[in-house]
Amino acid sequence: MNTGDTHYIKRMNRRIIIENVIKHVSLSRSELSRITGLNKATISSQVGELMEEGYIVERETGASVTRGRKPIMIEINERAGFTIGIDIDEQITNILCCDLKGQLIHRRSVTLNTHDFEEMTGSLLNILKEEILPAGSLLQDIPLVGIGVGIHGIVNNDHQIIFTPKQEWADKDIKSRLEQEMNVPVFVDNSANLSVFAEQVYYEQVSDLFCLTLHSGIGLGIIKDFDIYRGFQGFAGEIGHMIVEPDGLLCPCGNHGCWELYASNKALLKHLNQDAASLTAEGLDTLFHKDVQGTILEDYLNYLALGLNNVINIFNPERIVINSALFSARPELLSALTSRLQSKFNNYDELKISRLNEDACAYGATALAFKEFFDITIVDHSKRHSQQ
Repeated sequence: MNTGDTHYIKRMNRRIIIENVIKHVSLSRSELSRITGLNKATISSQVGELMEEGYIVERETGASVTRGRKPIMIEINERAGFTIGIDIDEQITNILCCDLKGQLIHRRSVTLNTHDFEEMTGSLLNILKEEILPAGSLLQDIPLVGIGVGIHGIVNNDHQIIFTPKQEWADKDIKSRLEQEMNVPVFVDNSANLSVFAEQVYYEQVSDLFCLTLHSGIGLGIIKDFDIYRGFQGFAGEIGHMIVEPDGLLCPCGNHGCWELYASNKALLKHLNQDAASLTAEGLDTLFHKDVQGTILEDYLNYLALGLNNVINIFNPERIVINSALFSARPELLSALTSRLQSKFNNYDELKISRLNEDACAYGATALAFKEFFDITIVDHSKRHSQQ
């Protein structure tokens, strides 16, 4: 066996160990050996290195199975680092900070009051340096290890912004600017991709998962074989610009009759003569509980079902999560939507409402930075999240 093979195997063993420590939250060396199939010598060596690096800690916990000492459990050291997730939407920028156990340690939602890319980036950097870092790093002595950024538009496989219909950004590079100023790796992705990734990481550990986001527009995040499906150049999932009304309303993308003009939350609020930017979360909840009814709601659900029916027939997903403030406020609408999916070709296992709601993109961004930091394939915080 040559040096390259040895290095590759060691790297794979390290990845397997980290993934399982994350997944099982806390376990002994013998349990880790049994679960992974790695021998005890390999476990001891790899765990020792990870402890020296500060990423794994030992804790004496639980009950003793004999009269001897309590079992020594190993866990991820949550204080070894934290990641920042940023969701840049048309009106609100949502910023979350999570430790290395995926636990939320700080959050901030801001209105940047500009669509100018340079001004927005400058304002964002000021917030990160003056507000986020003191709260998440300096005061708690936890180093920043990575940043994830969600963009509501087209992002290519090189983390470059190709186009955002709302802000009309084209060919913008936020990754390099943030990396230069923050001195950590930065990963940029489409907001729907990050939303579906967050659903999988925190709740839905299935290999075939779709997330339909219905906020300022409509996005589709796709997980295939536990990995985000991005398509040829990273443009997959722009389902909001599927045409459902030929010669319909003009969309900023240049086409007429795009689905998100009829079935997004923003479209519904426009029909109700409500400005999404001026509504608080409480206001949205009240509106969706009391005032969304009648013909407007029926039309909205019909358009939503029309597009969703196409998605199901094209992709045959196992599970679909709907991320929408309306459905979170009025979960009974899920059955109303399901009843409209009557095609004999419709075949899916489950249609659910997101529990992460509008935090999903930012959570997915923190998890993406976390995944890249540890160089792992699967991130599973579902057990820890269910315990909390």
